[in-house]
Amino acid sequence: MKRFRTVLLPAVMILLPVLLNGQTSDFSGIKIFINPGHGGHDGDDRHMIATDFWESEGNLTKGLFLRDLLEARNATVYMSRITNYTEDDLSLATIATMANTANADFFLSIHSNGFDGTRNQPLTLFRGYDNSPVFPAAKSFARILWEKLYEKSNCWTHSFEWVKGDWTFYPEWGTEVGLGVLRTLNMPGVLSEGSYHDYIPEGWRLRNGNHLHHEAWAMLRALQQHFDVAVEPSGIIAGTVRDELTAPPYYFGAGTRDQHMPINGATVTLMPLNRTIITDDLNNGFFMFDSLPPGNYEVIVSGMDDFYNDTLSAAVTAGKTTLADFLPSFDTARVPVVVEHMPVTSDSLPFNQSFTFTFNVPMDRLAVQTALIFEPAADVIYEWDDKSRVLTVSPQTGFASKTPYLLRLTTDATSLWDVHLQEEYQVSFVTKSRPKLVIEQVWPAAGATEITLFPRITVRFDAPLDQESASSGIRLLDSQSAPVTKQRELFTSVGGKGSYSFELTAPLQINSSYRIEIDASVKDVVGVATGEAVNATFTTRTKAYQTGYVVETFDNIGAFWDPEASGSTTGTDNPMTTFTASNTIYKTNPPAGRLNYLFTGSGGGVCRVFDTSKPLIGSSTSLLFAMWVYGDLSNNYLEYWFYSPGSVNQIVSAATIDWAGWDLIAIPFSSIGGSGDWQYHSLVVVQHPDGLRSGTMYFDDAMVISPTGIEEQEDDYMELALYPNPLTDEGRISFFLQSGCEVDIDLFSSDGNLTANLFTGTMEAGAHTIPWHPSPAITPGAYTLRLSYRPAGEGVWRQEARRWVVVR
Repeated sequence: MKRFRTVLLPAVMILLPVLLNGQTSDFSGIKIFINPGHGGHDGDDRHMIATDFWESEGNLTKGLFLRDLLEARNATVYMSRITNYTEDDLSLATIATMANTANADFFLSIHSNGFDGTRNQPLTLFRGYDNSPVFPAAKSFARILWEKLYEKSNCWTHSFEWVKGDWTFYPEWGTEVGLGVLRTLNMPGVLSEGSYHDYIPEGWRLRNGNHLHHEAWAMLRALQQHFDVAVEPSGIIAGTVRDELTAPPYYFGAGTRDQHMPINGATVTLMPLNRTIITDDLNNGFFMFDSLPPGNYEVIVSGMDDFYNDTLSAAVTAGKTTLADFLPSFDTARVPVVVEHMPVTSDSLPFNQSFTFTFNVPMDRLAVQTALIFEPAADVIYEWDDKSRVLTVSPQTGFASKTPYLLRLTTDATSLWDVHLQEEYQVSFVTKSRPKLVIEQVWPAAGATEITLFPRITVRFDAPLDQESASSGIRLLDSQSAPVTKQRELFTSVGGKGSYSFELTAPLQINSSYRIEIDASVKDVVGVATGEAVNATFTTRTKAYQTGYVVETFDNIGAFWDPEASGSTTGTDNPMTTFTASNTIYKTNPPAGRLNYLFTGSGGGVCRVFDTSKPLIGSSTSLLFAMWVYGDLSNNYLEYWFYSPGSVNQIVSAATIDWAGWDLIAIPFSSIGGSGDWQYHSLVVVQHPDGLRSGTMYFDDAMVISPTGIEEQEDDYMELALYPNPLTDEGRISFFLQSGCEVDIDLFSSDGNLTANLFTGTMEAGAHTIPWHPSPAITPGAYTLRLSYRPAGEGVWRQEARRWVVVR
């Protein structure tokens, strides 16, 4: 179908270039030095995982095209690199020397920007203070360039002119330090941050070659105006094709054009020149026609299965870009059809089998669910994709065993525009015989070693559980076969399967054996039992946990951005993916950070939580960075992200999330890329293709640990802790005792000398807290807090616990 729509853009008087006031026709005699920033996918490069964009590649593509544009207009062009290998990543001083040696008239460093994933706007930087540039011509050009960059797009999140002197922009670097690449230039120079590559919609556009070329055209226009070269005699038509009905699954600026999902594979035709572009498959919907003589054109979009063709009228002006964006109308008259259902196999299906139906158009969800009938009747749950085109139907408790079923989708099912299914769609299937409840996973598994002292014991089954039989029939026994007391029991039911998990009221003992015992009487909600007892024996970790200087307590949850606003987050359900404060589950003191996440696809999901405080963690490669992490047994990946100097992102794989409960997850500083004083800034969960799509994790007390500096505690089950740490005024010391005993708490200086005795006395078993207000005699610095105890009836003090604390 084709529907013709004409949108008339404002008419502009078209003037051919006229040479006035000494204006020249080209760049003859002008020498330009182009520096495409970074190079070689090295540590100082920026790789955006969500879009697989490398800044070094984007910078080079812009630079090479700008070179070609300038040389075609008789400029003399020098470049710091023309390829993208490690050897191309020259030092900033070397690049500046190259420009000085070339005696260039102007220096342009090409970059894209990154910060927190929510911003998209141009930034241009010159050497000096905002109102006191070292080269006035550099500030003048920076303002022209910013204007040309801003004019070429309508996808910005911020509109104010952002032109800055580098001394003003980077005051923390020192007085009159600024950007290294501008620092020693003998000519005016500007660093261009054309857009933000970590803003995901822009990151996808930066994967498009035409989009990168469009930025080079903007730079050419700025250079023409700066050097008083005649206005470019041709113009550009550029724009995007988007689906107005669909919002992207990643973050976008509210109210911007990016709130609509780009359409891949649309054919855009320019008439009367009959030039054609097909939008790529990289989620940007971008098209551009350049070098167009001034005049009036028609732009036609077609070739979209679900949309009407559309037409815009556009007037081209010399030296300008005309923006032409399409929001084609959905073909609402299409008859809905089931194009696929899964599984295709209909015989001997599992009792908890899910069925997926894919439609050719968006459907009325309620109408479809009402029209879906099981014979015999079944209690099912429905899950739709965000476009209302894919429906997954799953049994709430399971289909009957060894039973034939007929699934009917009647003609009462309608599209979103009330067009009915033309004929009934049927699926028949037979379920397998089901003699017993199957245990699919026990964690910790039999034979497992080095298990955390704070586990959430988890048993997963192939069906939802009868809660009473599971709670009484699943237990943890210590080495003396005594049951360990449970707390926070939890039952879950997802996709027709069930699980039971629980925590423990006290930490487990170091290097000790425990046994998970599952009775044969444990049954599911329809009464099918396991039929046999199962035991799984595991051993806890052999070493105590290390302690260190806490750099992030997670107490100020307002310092953390929600995943959808953190940048790089992709493939998640935004309303269901959140980062909030937890005052019920925490490791040291409330609150901890709680991450709920839901991935929407089968792979490629990234869930990032950005910490705006970005604590400095130092530069010594002999240290460890660690964090208490409450795993959810999802088998997804945990990453820690850091900035090395210059806000260069460094990504470190921390662990596969194959545990449940609290564990201290540490990585060596030596695994962090780059050098200098690092900043921790994000925790990230990356979806594993075989991992769970949803989960809940908790995070507490990120710290820097010196493996050889402060001796580890020998018996962590005491849970010795100081809050807050660092301590500036009054704090509290907390610990846990397995039995009644005499207790001594002392403070030692970093050289091992006793500084103060903080408590001596007899205490009962259980959790204890004592206040501590450091006396003026305790000077600011790092100390070791040590707890010693002596059980009743014994004459020897033993099993000390230690914590590294800081007093300010």
